Amino acid sequence: MEKSFSKKIMPLFFLFVVVNAVLLWYQKSLPVYHIDVMVVFAANSLLFVLSVLSLMMHTKAIDKKNPNAAIRGVLGATVLKLFVLAAAALIYLFITDKSRSLNAIFIGMVLYVFYTFIEVRIATKTNQDSNGGN
Repeated sequence: MEKSFSKKIMPLFFLFVVVNAVLLWYQKSLPVYHIDVMVVFAANSLLFVLSVLSLMMHTKAIDKKNPNAAIRGVLGATVLKLFVLAAAALIYLFITDKSRSLNAIFIGMVLYVFYTFIEVRIATKTNQDSNGGN
């Protein structure tokens, strides 16, 4: 039975909400550790949107019979995420003065790993479901 796309992205949405809730809860104490909360909010939002777009690309590619289409979908999603995230990090580093929050960027990198892990699990499960477990 094929799950709807909105049900597939629920783990990503759950991570998005949990990270935002933790940021709001510890908003007053994070600047002590040189963590800019707004940068982490922006990174979390950007990662959520990119993960949903990437998952859409994976899902469309899995539905096609041509295996090359699946490879193109995965590579296209990876390149899209790479360029957008690199551009965002570079823009942040160049437009801020000496008060940039490198710790927030490192938290964004850790969040990238979590989002990618969840996205790959969803795509793998979708692929197994569409191929009958083979």
